[in-house]
Amino acid sequence: MTKTLTRRTFLKVSAAGGALLVGGYVPGLRETSTAEAAGVLEPNVWVKIGADDTVTIMLSQLEMGQGVMTSMPMLLAEELDVDWNKIKTEWVPADPKYGNPNFGGAQLTAGSNSVRGMWRILRQAGGSARAMLVTAAAQSWNVEENACSTEKGEVIHKTSGRRLRYGALAEKAAALPVPKTVSLKSPKEFRLLGQSLPRLDIPEKVNGKAIFGMDVKRPGMLIARVVKCPVFGGKVESFNADKAKAVPGVRNVVQIGSGVAVVADNYWAASKGAQALEVKWNEGPLANLSSAEILKKYAALAEQPGKVARNNGDAMAVLKTGTRSFERVFEVPFLAHACMEPMNCTADVRDDRCDVWVPTQGQTASHQAAIAASGLPAKAVNIYTTYLGGGFGRRGEADFVTDAVETSKAAGKPVKVIWTRE
Repeated sequence: MTKTLTRRTFLKVSAAGGALLVGGYVPGLRETSTAEAAGVLEPNVWVKIGADDTVTIMLSQLEMGQGVMTSMPMLLAEELDVDWNKIKTEWVPADPKYGNPNFGGAQLTAGSNSVRGMWRILRQAGGSARAMLVTAAAQSWNVEENACSTEKGEVIHKTSGRRLRYGALAEKAAALPVPKTVSLKSPKEFRLLGQSLPRLDIPEKVNGKAIFGMDVKRPGMLIARVVKCPVFGGKVESFNADKAKAVPGVRNVVQIGSGVAVVADNYWAASKGAQALEVKWNEGPLANLSSAEILKKYAALAEQPGKVARNNGDAMAVLKTGTRSFERVFEVPFLAHACMEPMNCTADVRDDRCDVWVPTQGQTASHQAAIAASGLPAKAVNIYTTYLGGGFGRRGEADFVTDAVETSKAAGKPVKVIWTRE
């Protein structure tokens, strides 16, 4: 039986003392180390250490203001014993080796599962790199490994006080095998975890270098607005493409799976063209669905027994012993998310490849959507993740990715699709 480790349980276990010995298969760890470039230690897919002491940590969890661009590197840097000021980060592509085990190996940032899901993987990745650097230093000095310690990006010989920088050891360490198991720190040994460290995303957000989806620009890129049916499941019956194309700046009008895309030189022209489309819809079986009907269904579901998430004691029996009861009903309509950064995606579909730039919470879902929409094999589809201007779970869906890929494919141009919040 697989048992989920909660934060509370982890703290109890950790407090019992002793270092944690982790072994077995961890996604992303290679059997042996290979230097991808001269003087670079790259023991796994999560970290690279250069001869200049720069430590590059790969990010699979997406930054949308919640701080994972800092917390994920903290996990790895803690075990690596690196100087926090030497850390750089890179977003990873869509690839199963970067998956979050809490989502069955999918790349998804949601439900407060970043630290919980990546806790073991990133700590072991850092610990493996540290172990290889210690071995390299011990061999250089002809001493035992247990005679060495690490601190802020250096290996130290305890007896003589000799020191070697990680960068100076990177090339030698790259020739060593990746250890099968590593002994990780106990909480009392933590130097970074539990501390308030400078956030890694703040500098480029302050100086304007941060790239969000809306900031993406490609050579020859056009802007598109997709007109969708106001009813879920509705289909296009007809539209006036000529009238939309008469708007200055409109370059094309294409029908895609979710509606009609107006492709233009800029968003204003695309928006004006969309208003001129005169789309007629077949609203389908949900044409008469109302908020009142949805709330009625919710009320009926609330009367049914739900699934038990946790069972401590006899809640119903205790509730019956109460002398007073209070009941309130709170209702809100079915609404669309309104992220601070409008939903957007840029796609460039060619005959043999598809490139997608997207502020997404789910690289796996975005990759799958782009594969399906482009008709290209997985290896020809590339997902490039940007910062997210808010997520709230909405960016875990990939419908806006499908819109962009289908529009680019039909238009034969790089296209940025921007949803409206009107």
